[in-house]
Amino acid sequence: MGENENEQTEAAGSFEELISGIETQMNAERLHKQGAFAVTAARISGTVLTEAMASGVPHELAKEMAADTWNSIMGFHGLVAEDGESGVAVQ
Repeated sequence: MGENENEQTEAAGSFEELISGIETQMNAERLHKQGAFAVTAARISGTVLTEAMASGVPHELAKEMAADTWNSIMGFHGLVAEDGESGVAVQ
């Protein structure tokens, strides 16, 4: 029985290593996709800012439009207000 238990332990260890490797690879791929998504969102938001300003929209409004675009794409739907004293956004 001792030999059989050793084989089972080795098999379980090999399986855990395999699963761990797959999990690591999947996490890396997910992170890569999230990064690419964020870069695309930033480019779109920057385009909104640039085009709004080129169309004569005041700078502060154009910034708000770009921020709204970013928040919409990235899934942030909460209202954000600036703290009057520090200029830090708070939710």
